[in-house]
Amino acid sequence: MVWALIIAGLVILADQLTKHFLYGISMSLIGDFLWIEEAFNTGASFGMLKNGTVLFIAISTPLILAMIWVLLSKRKEFTKFLKICVGILLGGTIGNYIDRIWLGGVRDFIYFKSINFAIFNVADIAITVGSIMLATYLIIDIVKGIRKEKQKKNISEEK
Repeated sequence: MVWALIIAGLVILADQLTKHFLYGISMSLIGDFLWIEEAFNTGASFGMLKNGTVLFIAISTPLILAMIWVLLSKRKEFTKFLKICVGILLGGTIGNYIDRIWLGGVRDFIYFKSINFAIFNVADIAITVGSIMLATYLIIDIVKGIRKEKQKKNISEEK
């Protein structure tokens, strides 16, 4: 789906541009609440699996290929909404993948200082939003499937 690929491209562009222009700056955007603050992460979220760059590249490569396959697939079960979710995830994954390959880790810079939340970047936001959207979609799809099965069972029992 073209839109999902465009979304992925826009996420990658936004991620790489913000990292280029904002990484390395330390400044308040909103008092002590929101800061631009430099952090270089060789692990996963919240610093887990520190120095896991090679592992994350190895995991990300087949995931990126699988997401591209989903977006290019003509399968009917891959709805437009599902492809948009995957496009957002793909953009975020590639954004951090680029950093890991070229820099050996990920550039993070968005910091909610007042609550001391983990420092993150635009790719991380896309991965989080895409994951929540995908999980919601899958839960709704499962519930719909269960309802259809119950309806079929009820109809067959009535006969």
